[in-house]
Amino acid sequence: TLHTGLIKTYLGSFALSIFIIILFMY
Repeated sequence: TLHTGLIKTYLGSFALSIFIIILFMY
């Protein structure tokens, strides 16, 4: 459903942000 796709997109953006933050911390 659209709601599930929206959640996946949100989680994807959130995970990407965390990944970038980790890269900057090293």
